[in-house]
Amino acid sequence: MENMPPLNFLRSFEASARTLSFTDAASELNLTQAAVSGHIRALEQFIGGPLFHRHPRSISLTSLGKAYLPDIQQALDKVSRATAAIVKRGQQIRVVISCPVSMTSGWLADALAHFNASRPDVLVTVHGRVWSDEPPEIADIILTDVHEENLRRETIQLWRDHLVIVCTPDFQVEGMSLETPAQLLHAPLIYNLGRPGFWQLVGERLGVDVNAPTNSFQTNNFASAMALASRGLGVAVLPYLCVRERLGSGCLAAPFGDIGPGTWVLTISDDSLLKSRAARELHHFLVEQAEQTRETISKTPGKLANPRR
Repeated sequence: MENMPPLNFLRSFEASARTLSFTDAASELNLTQAAVSGHIRALEQFIGGPLFHRHPRSISLTSLGKAYLPDIQQALDKVSRATAAIVKRGQQIRVVISCPVSMTSGWLADALAHFNASRPDVLVTVHGRVWSDEPPEIADIILTDVHEENLRRETIQLWRDHLVIVCTPDFQVEGMSLETPAQLLHAPLIYNLGRPGFWQLVGERLGVDVNAPTNSFQTNNFASAMALASRGLGVAVLPYLCVRERLGSGCLAAPFGDIGPGTWVLTISDDSLLKSRAARELHHFLVEQAEQTRETISKTPGKLANPRR
C-alpha cells in the first residue's frame, strides 16, 4: 500500500477536522497537542497539500481537507466496525442445554428469547432428546423428566405438569361429540410410548378403563401426539404446557378440563459444577422462569373452564 499514510496520522486528521481543534483532538485521542499537530503536518507533506487553514485562535478545513475528510471517516468507520465484529466473536460464550425435545419449541424457546434480550453475547446450543439422557460432558445444563418414584432429595425440581385430554373441537365418537369419559372406550386413542402410564392414570381419575384399547395410534413424543390429535386422528393425553397455545387458539379442545397433576417432574441439573459465569446466569434464569411457570400451571383448572365453548 504505497499511498497509505500511517493510521495515527489519519486518526489525528479526522478528530481535528471533526472538532476543528488540535487541542480537542489531542484530548480525545489521549495525545499531546504537539503530537497531533505533528501528525497533521506529516500527513500534509505525505499528500502534498495543506489540509487546514491555521488561524490565530482556530483552524478551518481547506478545500483539500473538506474533500479528503468523508473518505477518511468512512474508512476509519469500516476499520472500527470490522475490528469490533472480530472482538465480539472472540467474546461470545456458548452454553449447551440438553432437554426433552418437547421443551425445545415451547417453554424453553420462550425463556431463551427473554434471556437473549439481556445477554445477546451468550450463544446457546439446544440438544433435544426423545428417550435417553445425554452424557453430562455434552451439555452444561440438563433438563430431565423424572418419574416421581425416582426423585431424589437433592434434585432441583422445576415443575410437575398437569395433564389434559385433547382432541379437535369438532371431534366425534360414533357420531356424537366427546362429552363423557365412557365414550373414550370407543374412541381412537393416541398413545405415547414414552409415557405408557398416562392413559391408565387419567382412566383411573375418570373412572374408565382405557389402559389397553385396540384402536390406538402410537408415537414416541409429545409433538407427534399433538400433531395427530390436531388432525382429528384421535384423542391424546398431554401435559398442559405442551398444548396450551393450541388450546388458546382453538385448534384443540380439552373436553374434560384439567385432569390433575401427572407423575413426571421436570428437573434441572445442579449448577455447582458449571464452569462459566454465563452458564450459571442462564441456569439461575431458567429456575426463575420455572417459578413463573409453576404459577401458570397452578391456574390451569381456571384456564380450562368451559373447554369446548
